[in-house]
Amino acid sequence: MAYTGGASEFGVRPVALGRRGMVASANPLATQAGIQMLAAGGTAVDAAVAAAAAITVTEPYFSGLGGIGIAVLTLPTGETRTLNFMGRSPRAARAELFTSKTQDLGPMAPMVPGIVAGWARLHDEFGRLTRAQVLEPAIELADRGIPVTVFDHERNLQSVDRLTPHPDAARTYLRAGRPYKAGEVLRQPGLAETLRTMVDEGWMTFYEGRIGETIGAYLAEHGGLIASDDLRAYPGSIKWEPPLTAAYRGYELRTTPPPSSAVQVLQTLRILEAFDLPKMEHLGAEYLAVVAEAIRLARIDAAAHVADPRFVEVPLAWMLSDKRVRELRAEVTRRLEPSRVRERGRTGRSPRAGRVGRARSAGRIRRARPARERSTTHLAAADATGLAVNITQTLGSSYGSGVVIGRTGIAMNNGHHWCTLIPGDRKEIARIHEAPVAPTHSYGIDPLGPAHAARGGRLAFMIGTPGSYGIPQTTAQMIINLIDFGRNIQDAIAAPRFRWMDDVGDPFPPKVLLLEGRFPPGVRRALAARGYRLEILEDWSMRVGGGQGIVFREDRWMMGGADPRRNGYAVGW
Repeated sequence: MAYTGGASEFGVRPVALGRRGMVASANPLATQAGIQMLAAGGTAVDAAVAAAAAITVTEPYFSGLGGIGIAVLTLPTGETRTLNFMGRSPRAARAELFTSKTQDLGPMAPMVPGIVAGWARLHDEFGRLTRAQVLEPAIELADRGIPVTVFDHERNLQSVDRLTPHPDAARTYLRAGRPYKAGEVLRQPGLAETLRTMVDEGWMTFYEGRIGETIGAYLAEHGGLIASDDLRAYPGSIKWEPPLTAAYRGYELRTTPPPSSAVQVLQTLRILEAFDLPKMEHLGAEYLAVVAEAIRLARIDAAAHVADPRFVEVPLAWMLSDKRVRELRAEVTRRLEPSRVRERGRTGRSPRAGRVGRARSAGRIRRARPARERSTTHLAAADATGLAVNITQTLGSSYGSGVVIGRTGIAMNNGHHWCTLIPGDRKEIARIHEAPVAPTHSYGIDPLGPAHAARGGRLAFMIGTPGSYGIPQTTAQMIINLIDFGRNIQDAIAAPRFRWMDDVGDPFPPKVLLLEGRFPPGVRRALAARGYRLEILEDWSMRVGGGQGIVFREDRWMMGGADPRRNGYAVGW
């Protein structure tokens, strides 16, 4: 993790440096909002919440006040805590009420939004500045408008069909029915007014006051399920939890417990600890095969066993146990043997059995087919006291449910899209998961999972990414780049990445490997010769995430990195 100076090896951006603080986000205007807080004497939490609010203005397709999220925070003492504000199903939700369409789009798709409750908990406990100061940059950006970038325009082109069925959303984000073009200015006066209301009336007006009443009334009128009672009850349901931890090559990795599936990152790295990755060519075919197999097996375990622990017993101890990890290591080795090259394929039965079934034989290479992007945003902030926090927040799919609450500028998530809905008569669900399951609720595998890493009792780095079910895959690769290959934070983020995907574009079961186009032809051919089915993405693809991270050097300098796959920038203070 050395600083080499100048532009990074894998991109055009240098590492950001700072001693007083650091902010990294997916948009330079949001990063500046965080830096303003540090310059005003605020804490890392002030900076993170300011950046998180600002990015709902600059990236309205990825996150908004009606969204959900998760945070990992490390205190100056070295203690790490996690905060899950991923929302929950409203009380009126019943599995039989949903179709695949209404679970994804429209007024039934949102879960009770958690972002504002998460910001409030963070700011109330660890902020130093006033709510007005923290929200001021976001209000200014929403009021005066933001210049639309090429990246923004491309995201909006993909989302027109999600917005046009909903007049309030179309009026908010489209210009005469079309996406804003690069260079045009998008103003969001309704959102600015909503943020001012939170300044004047407090965070909880979103749940218990005027804003909450507006949300409840609007959804009731339009056939939604979230009621005012659901909103009032939500803030009291979130709580600090200890992180899930595992050791990797002298580092203690700390991340979010279920319903987050971040255990997949820890399991992946535990599998890989038995392999001498640094002796392999970084990003070469052997390296990719070993890491891809570890990621694939951990993905299968997570899909089979991770869910909301309120309803399902998640066997974390077993997943991270020496016995299970040895089984998975043996499976990686077996699948990499020359005689096994033609045994790539889908899982045959549950990974609990310790084996993975066989399917196809031939490898191949082709261009990746277009796929709708479902993404999120990630940001990080740290200050000179040692306080550090990173947040992953989302609307779910692009513009979430497509619903905007009247003229408030509040875009609502589509959290139910990411859940398995459990009808009351589905007894087999309980048998599969070997735990009682509450009927009429939803549970789901939540891929969000920011990570912190400590070494020798002090915070060494924190990192995270958006990317839907690819989040644990990308996070593991960035951590390997940092720890095993000593890349600086910018190179660890910008290096070429891969992701498992299946034949039709869904994330499971893992059958096809998506590679960014920067992997050279020789590497592609070598993987295909091993039996892998490859699809080649563009050189810099959002489908493999958009990470941000901060490294903490022993001399108290901080190094920040942000993903050039998006509008990301890191700035030191």
